[in-house]
Amino acid sequence: MRYRELLRLNEQIRNTKKCGCGEIVINELRPSQKHLIISSDPNLDNDRRRGGSGRDSSFAERVLSLIFYGTDDLASVEKVRANYDKCNEVFLNSFYWTHYCKCYAQGSPDSFWADRFLKKEIELFEPKLMIIFGSKPADFLLGKCKLKDRVNRFLEWNGIPLICTLHPSRDWNLHKREEYEFGQTWKLIRSKIKV
Repeated sequence: MRYRELLRLNEQIRNTKKCGCGEIVINELRPSQKHLIISSDPNLDNDRRRGGSGRDSSFAERVLSLIFYGTDDLASVEKVRANYDKCNEVFLNSFYWTHYCKCYAQGSPDSFWADRFLKKEIELFEPKLMIIFGSKPADFLLGKCKLKDRVNRFLEWNGIPLICTLHPSRDWNLHKREEYEFGQTWKLIRSKIKV
């Protein structure tokens, strides 16, 4: 990771103005991080200017549950909830989470932020593995394609291994869309990460 250069890029992102954009969300960067998560945009709970807390506990607990246990079932989420601070600290030491769109986009993120910053951000981060949540960032990096044809496989972008998965929101997970192999994809992800 080119840590100082990435910090400077993040400052440039923070100082960029876009009409109609809420709070720009840049997650914590640590030199120890090796894995990169890219999702479409931050959720509304991260927009502190609109009264959000910065932590959507249910969503955060479910993502941590997927990372640590490979499932977001209630029993696994309860384990994470009981040890949230410790799990989150381990997560933050290993994973950097960025977005295709840097502010909450109300379900319609455009490519403004990605066009200007995302590829440079990846280049400076130098990830060992990228985990792509959803079709927007996957299509941006890999070209247009059905997400279900990308899940549960190793792909590559500029020599960097990546795995695509459905965004882990309740509306899109394995209970609703079995053809996206959500559970199998998380087994594959977990086989390549150490937490």
